Amino acid sequence: MSKIAQIRQIIRESRELVDEVTRDLHEAVNHYNLALEEHRVIKENIRLATLDELREALEGIENLPQKEAQPIVVEDGSEPLRPIDPPEPYEIEEPSAGLFKAKFWGFLTFLVALAAIVGVGALMRNVDPMAISPENWRESLEKAFGFYSSLITQSPDAGAALGVVVALAVAALLGYLVYFLIANGAASRNLLKAQEVFEEVQEWSEEQRRFIEKLRGVGEFLKGANRTLQGGKLFGDEFAARVKRARFFDGDDFAQMGPVARGESESAQELDLTLRRLSEMELYAKDFEIAQPVKRALEEGAQLVDRLKKRVYGG
Repeated sequence: MSKIAQIRQIIRESRELVDEVTRDLHEAVNHYNLALEEHRVIKENIRLATLDELREALEGIENLPQKEAQPIVVEDGSEPLRPIDPPEPYEIEEPSAGLFKAKFWGFLTFLVALAAIVGVGALMRNVDPMAISPENWRESLEKAFGFYSSLITQSPDAGAALGVVVALAVAALLGYLVYFLIANGAASRNLLKAQEVFEEVQEWSEEQRRFIEKLRGVGEFLKGANRTLQGGKLFGDEFAARVKRARFFDGDDFAQMGPVARGESESAQELDLTLRRLSEMELYAKDFEIAQPVKRALEEGAQLVDRLKKRVYGG
């Protein structure tokens, strides 16, 4: 495989790698942003509706044991998760093949060599350059080329045709030699540049893949967090209605309520505290690593939702 073909193959593989990683990166960013937006919407709906329903259902119940939610304290250096913009496209600086320069100097060498060959032939045939005019230039060229024809055929009367062929062949050979040397040198340098480009693309792709894995990890976390919040919202709406119904039949004194009504009132209170805590909590993270206090708070919320699910549906 020629060096130019190798350069093209390396650049093509570099572009394919960049395209693949960029596609995965855009997908990961898009999924992350959508999950984060869904999280924001669910929390807003909880604050605007579910918490009001729970507050209305619990407000005024006498002798209800009071509970307080534990504050969430995160370590220094953590920041709330925010939407991120799609990355800028990675630009590959493709090395030039250097063929234009090689062709230019090759063609120039051809012209200079041809002129030199003609000049030598004219000199050997005693053609005075100062005497060449528009009227006799053709005859002068024939004499110059005829010198080479005579040199090859050993005939003083040889025509110019063979000399023309020889002169063009020698000039073309010299031009091609210069072209080849320049093109080969440029190709060697550009092959090294192409290999450097590929190494840079590999380093960039490895860095971006690590970032993609972080985004996917946060995306999975958000998926679980959103499920917990949505489940908590559904149970919050349901238990707010249950407590209102219990108060209608059993009154507002917790001590006088039946065991079922008391259990539902306590569950509604626990849901109120948990949902209030989670809906007001920022998703703090450091380098897309979710803070442990945030994880614990959501795990406790998930455990509450799971307990209520088992109580309501069994299992």
